[in-house]
Order: sequence, then C-alpha cells, then structure tokens
Amino acid sequence: MNKAEVTELLKKISRKYLTFRLPKDDFDELRAMVDEWHDDLHDTPFEVAVENLRRHSNNAEQWPPSIGKLKLSLKTEEDLYHESMKRSAQEYLAQKDEWVRTSVGPPEHIKAMMSLPHEERLEAIKAYAERNVRESGC
Repeated sequence: MNKAEVTELLKKISRKYLTFRLPKDDFDELRAMVDEWHDDLHDTPFEVAVENLRRHSNNAEQWPPSIGKLKLSLKTEEDLYHESMKRSAQEYLAQKDEWVRTSVGPPEHIKAMMSLPHEERLEAIKAYAERNVRESGC
C-alpha cells in the first residue's frame, strides 16, 4: 500500500467511525500519521485492508479496527481449517510413504504358520503364544 492509499484508508475509517479523527488543521500531524500507518501497512494490499475494514464494521464493532486487524489475511476460518487439514493429510501421506519404504514383513516362521490350514494355524498360534509366555516369564 502506498501513502495515497493509506490516506484514503484513513478517510474511510474516519467516515465509518466518528471517534476516529484525522488532524484537519495540522498538516504536519496528518503527514506523521500517514507515515506511521504506512510503516505498518506498506506490505498490505489496499484491497485487503479495505475488505478487513468492511468486515470489521459489518460485525457492528463500536471502535475502529487496529492496524493489525486491517493487515489480517482475507482467509476465513473455514479456509484456514481446510488448509490445516490438507497440510495434516500431506504430512501423514509423507510418513506413510516412509513407513512403506522402511517396513519389513513378518519373520519366516510366522509366514509359514499363517499359510497352514485354519485348524492347524490355530494350534500353531496357541503353541507359539504359550512358548512366548513361558520364555518371558509372564
């Protein structure tokens, strides 16, 4: 935002909020005010600040918006939520790829056990579990 746009924004604020006064008779004071606001708003597009002013006044806010409020992103809570969910999903998928790359299959004796017919498999699993309980001392 340039200084002319800052001046226009300040005028818009003063028209919407009667408590927000611009120095009328003191040009140096007005210039200082525009310079200070420009220092904070120079990297904010004029359209963003105007839209934030509109949203602020539409919420029936009694007081003029802060500079910080004028600088806010135009994204809604819903937009921010969706971005967060998308980022979370991307992180999960990246982790999943890593897990697939670094995973190992079951040991050969487990593979052999799982390829047995159903009844034999159940007996083999029970025997395996009993051996593990005995060896672990539980």
